[in-house]
Amino acid sequence: MTHLNSLDVELAQELGDFTDDDLDVAFTPKECRTLQPSLPEEGVELDPHVRDCVQTYTREWLIVNRKNQGSSEICSFKKTGSRKDFHKTLQKQTFESETLENSEPATQTGPRRVNVLCDVSGKGPLTACDFDLRSLQPDQRLENLLQYVSSEDFEKQNEEARRTNRQAELFALYPSVDEEDAVEIRPVPECPKEHLGNRILVKLLTLKFEIEIEPLFASIALYDVKERKKISENFHCDLNSDQFRGFLRAHTPSVDPSSQARSAVFSVTYPSSDIYLVVKVEKVLQQGEIADCAEPYMVIKESDGGKSKDKIEKLKLQAESFCQRLGKYRMPFAWAPVNLASIFNVSTLDREVTDVEPMVGRSSTGDRRNLSQSRRLSERALSLEENGVGSNFKTTPVTISSFFKQEGDRLSDEDLFKFLADYKRSSSLQRRVKSIPGLLKLEISPAPEIINCCLTPEMLPVKPFPENRTRPHKEILEFPIREVYVPHTMYRNLLYVYPQRLNFANKLASARNITIKIQFMCGEDPSHAMPVKRG
Repeated sequence: MTHLNSLDVELAQELGDFTDDDLDVAFTPKECRTLQPSLPEEGVELDPHVRDCVQTYTREWLIVNRKNQGSSEICSFKKTGSRKDFHKTLQKQTFESETLENSEPATQTGPRRVNVLCDVSGKGPLTACDFDLRSLQPDQRLENLLQYVSSEDFEKQNEEARRTNRQAELFALYPSVDEEDAVEIRPVPECPKEHLGNRILVKLLTLKFEIEIEPLFASIALYDVKERKKISENFHCDLNSDQFRGFLRAHTPSVDPSSQARSAVFSVTYPSSDIYLVVKVEKVLQQGEIADCAEPYMVIKESDGGKSKDKIEKLKLQAESFCQRLGKYRMPFAWAPVNLASIFNVSTLDREVTDVEPMVGRSSTGDRRNLSQSRRLSERALSLEENGVGSNFKTTPVTISSFFKQEGDRLSDEDLFKFLADYKRSSSLQRRVKSIPGLLKLEISPAPEIINCCLTPEMLPVKPFPENRTRPHKEILEFPIREVYVPHTMYRNLLYVYPQRLNFANKLASARNITIKIQFMCGEDPSHAMPVKRG
């Protein structure tokens, strides 16, 4: 509109004309789920363009509404009824020519006689040839003919007269347009919100083995076997007693309240029957192979008494010694899968995903079609979230009585996916992989919309967050298997680093007792290490 005067006349006619009052501009504050918005730390200098980008996450929404868009009666016609039966609701209109035709006798033959006034061209006065003027009804009298009316009132009267008995659906009887050629005026969308997906609440209640000699640490994450992808970050949980926590007191002088969480909120945008909750158990690093460290848990039972108690006390002293020296380091110990197929009702979505797969990688047209179908799948998943996928499922207790022993040469995610695929097909995995007797109790339930005392992946408190609660819940960040077509509405600056493999097979020197240290560096000197918060 600013440059409209400088445009060509023809181009201006193509663009059309907008009324001055058509646009309604309003500012709406952004909804913030957390007590404080997610922003970079105070005191950190940012480049101007980065600072402007960050401000977009807290700036108010600028909403532009078109007052006349979508208000036409044609748009409302789609909601009022069917085009097929619309003609039955129209008011019948009678015209003067139809009235004259109806007044003619039905038995008349030959040409219809037309009533006109005859002029005998001076041979006599003007008279009515076929009707008497005196029998005609007078026209309606024009009220206030000579009364002065202002132009504003005159326009108002004309506008009211035009609206009287006006046909609402002007083009309703026009043939419908093909769907491919139709142009639809979309409704004004809602303000973007943070994407949360289908959320489940997982509570870890108990973790025990046949013998209790050392602190053990559980971590859980979601894996999609079909896509062969990890779809969530890890949630670490400490279920140890105060006695075993004391073994690590030298390495944990202070404990953050966020590390006391024993329940996690997982988000799943694309539910599937191939999603597994994998529980991994770790122990403090100690001398020997994983198999040697796990053997006491497989052969010794605390209930046996006698020599078993002496062995347990000896192992406990050894574990305490390892905790004092190597309490900062962990080693894998055991794992257990939990199938979540019963949690989500995903039969319809599975069929849609199967239909999309053959379209991948055929051609550029196929890629565009695949992208379009992926977008529709994203919209489908979002609609399922609103309707509540698995809404019939309630709180489900899960009890695991045995764990698979972690094999030292099969620690990667690829090996885990192979194990999960075998576990899904048959129970042969339980015969091939040694198991460790133990007890793990979980509780899986649909996450409520409002959770008291919950932390985001950035460790920001979510409303409401009471101060008197010591054990919070944690929201676990999702790694979707496909794009989620939802705008990013909050500032998120998280980097997840998962070391996959360190191979020293070709080195002649010994490769034992190796640790990995990951740092952000702003230079080559060791003093250039940057301070980074670790999760």
